[in-house]
Order: sequence, then structure tokens, then C-alpha cells
Amino acid sequence: MSAQVLGAHSYSGATIGTARRDYWLCQLAGWGSFAIVGLLSSTQSNFDEAIRFAMAKTACMVSGLLLSHLWHEFLRARGWLDRNRTFPIGSILAGLGVLGAMQLGCLVLADLVFRNGALLRDRESLPFVALMLFFLWFGVFLVWTLCYAMVLSRRRALRFELEKLQLEVSAKDAELRALQAQINPHFFFNSLNSIRALIYQDPDAAATAVNQLAGMMRNTLQSGQAGTARLADELAAVDAYLGMEKLRFDERLDLTVQVEPGLEDVAIPSMILQTLVENAVKHGVETRMDKCRIVVTARRSDGQVLLEVANEGMLADSSSSTRLGLANASKRLALLFGPRASCTLREESGWVIATVALPQEAA
Repeated sequence: MSAQVLGAHSYSGATIGTARRDYWLCQLAGWGSFAIVGLLSSTQSNFDEAIRFAMAKTACMVSGLLLSHLWHEFLRARGWLDRNRTFPIGSILAGLGVLGAMQLGCLVLADLVFRNGALLRDRESLPFVALMLFFLWFGVFLVWTLCYAMVLSRRRALRFELEKLQLEVSAKDAELRALQAQINPHFFFNSLNSIRALIYQDPDAAATAVNQLAGMMRNTLQSGQAGTARLADELAAVDAYLGMEKLRFDERLDLTVQVEPGLEDVAIPSMILQTLVENAVKHGVETRMDKCRIVVTARRSDGQVLLEVANEGMLADSSSSTRLGLANASKRLALLFGPRASCTLREESGWVIATVALPQEAA
């Protein structure tokens, strides 16, 4: 829990840092480009006048950057661009008017300092020029505000998608753990039934089976925390389980394991192989009085890893069993590996075959 909280805080901090960096990069790029365009449009022929004009223009762009940043902080503090409220258009337009007037004042001040008031010399055209400059800066800050609102909207959409994805992952994780919790009692009760049959026949064998069950339950609890396990470890757990079942069925149970080299470290859903083997024992060995063969196979085929558990017998048309294990296996595969993974059950030439198909890159 603590690690998850720390991870969430770290991610949030990294996101805020990235947003601030991007904000200042956009600010500097935008106002810097505006200054360059203004300098390139200058018609000053005298070098000294050109330098003064450049200084005045630079000072004007710096004031624009500072005013836009203050406007940015003001919008954040008031929450005028929040998605949870109606935009106060009148207040925003009034704020843009104040910004336009303040930037016009900064422009006049820069002109007085660096150009000795060149803009103020033509008294007749001064009102018209002032009005045009006011609307120019009003438009500049209006465009800035619209761009900022679009960025906020896009950022909120991305955050919403991320939160939605995190909720989906959490829901899938909760469902997966619920399915695992269902598997463990299912296996436990099957094992208890096996031990109960041994108690009156062979107490020593029953005691041995109890020890084996304790070891297997310990392995089950550990593997249930991980979600997946190595194929080699799952085969070892299956071997221990069938060793206990062999105490009850003796020679009636005949196991063969065939694993293609190189698949020992393949990750498979924990307990899924044992679930299929339990199903083979319950619906194969238990229903026969003679020897029943169970064949466990792991191989590669067409970009997939195939796990097969086959037992001699036939599929019953009706059964009192809920086949919870097979149903859970299919759901767990879908949750862990997506639609390319599957769990199927079929009858073929006197054999009942359960097949788990995993994408090779996922496995």
C-alpha cells in the first residue's frame, strides 16, 4: 500500500514538473517568436535607432511574458477555466481589457525610455494609434487565453483517460484475485475428500497426505500473490498433488509429462495447470475402475505456447460439477493476457483434452 501511494505521488510530481517545464518553454517560444517578428518588421534605417527599437521591443515582450504569467496565476487562483463551472466570459473579457491597457502602458514606457517617446510625437494620430495598439494587445492576450484553455482541456482529457485506465486495471486486478480466492477452496476441498478416503484405509498414508497438503497450500498462498508462476514450479506443484492422489488411486493413476525444451521458465497463471489436472482426476480417474492415463504436455505452436492436460475418458453430457476451475481459468487468462489467450475442452478419440493457449510473447 505504501509503495503504491509513493508511486502515485512520484508520478504526480513528475507530471507537475513536466507541465511546468512545457508551460515555460511555450511561454518563451511564443513571446520570443513575437519579438523576432516585430524586430524583422522594423523599418529603421539608422543603426542607433534600430538598436533602440530592438531594446524597446524586447522590453515590451518581457512585460508581455510577465503579464501573461500573472494572468495565468490569476486564472488558476480564481478557477475560471475549471471544467466544473461555467466560464465567466464577462469577467474574462474585462481581465483581457485590463491586460491590454497595462501592456499598452508598458509599451509607452519602453518607448519613452529607449526611443525618447517616438510614439507620442504625432499628436493627431496618437488616439488612433493607441486604440489600435490596445486592441492588438487585447487580441494577443485573448489568443493566449484560448490556447491556455485548450491546453487545460487536453490535459484534463488525458488525465481522465489515465484515471479511467487505472480504474480498469484495478478492477481487473480485484477480479483476478477474487478468481484466485475461488480456486483455492475448490482445490482444498478436493484434497480433503482424498484424505478422508484414506483415513479409514491407511492412517499412515493419510498423515503423509496431510503433510503434502500443508506444503501445497503454502505454495498456493505464495503463488496466489504473484498471479503468474514458472512452468517448472507449477509442474512441481502438480507432481506433489498427484503424489498425494496416487496414495488414494494407486495404480489407477498413470501420469506422463512431456515438456518441450526451453519452456521451463515460461510464465503461466498460477494454479491453472493444477486446476486442469484436478479436473482430469475428478472426471477421469475417479470415474474408472481400471488404469487411467493423464498426459500433461507443453509445446510451442504457431506463435503460441500450448499447455494440454489429457485424460482417458469421455465428456459427460450432464454433470453435477460446476466446473468452476475451467470457468475461472478462462476468465483469468482473459484478464492476464487478453483475447489471444484461451482455455478449451474437447473430446477426441477416447481422450478428454483441456488446452490452454498463451501468446508466446506474453508467456
